[in-house]
Amino acid sequence: MTSEPIASPSASIAPANNVLLIVDAESLLSRYPQPSLEPQNPTEIEEGFIFAISGTNTTQSTTNDSLMTLLASNGKDFHIRGRTVSLLAEYSVVFYERSVGDAGVLSPPELVVHADLTVPAPAPENPTQPGSHTADDHYWHCTQLTTGVETCALKFMLINKGCEPLGYFSWAVDVKLTE
Repeated sequence: MTSEPIASPSASIAPANNVLLIVDAESLLSRYPQPSLEPQNPTEIEEGFIFAISGTNTTQSTTNDSLMTLLASNGKDFHIRGRTVSLLAEYSVVFYERSVGDAGVLSPPELVVHADLTVPAPAPENPTQPGSHTADDHYWHCTQLTTGVETCALKFMLINKGCEPLGYFSWAVDVKLTE
């Protein structure tokens, strides 16, 4: 059991709308078996491989097309994270670049990293007693400037357990922001 208090990382962060982008790694690699290994020239993917989930709009939670509808219900800020669906955690996803169009709906995204956070985890010898380890948290932050639709481009890499890139990908998506 840890003897140090575990401070919430959100205690020092302004309220924000959290969005999780879940990449179906197995299906993506099956569809694109030889993706680009150049970050500047990623393989463009079609819809159907990324699912957006946010706590603000449950009807859109499982739609994986090229339109995301987000409702700003916790301020105007959005924190966007990415994870993969993989049975044994064979793959991870790292979004390395995000950009927005010129519709004026979203601010330019910026990468935010919080280093050395204490993260609780079950202790293998006694899973009902939490232990802890340190890890870095990161997300992409952007602010809603107005309602409307903004075209966004997302670039990401799939990596294996050894932190080796398996491929670089890009996905174009329209984000509809409502209030």
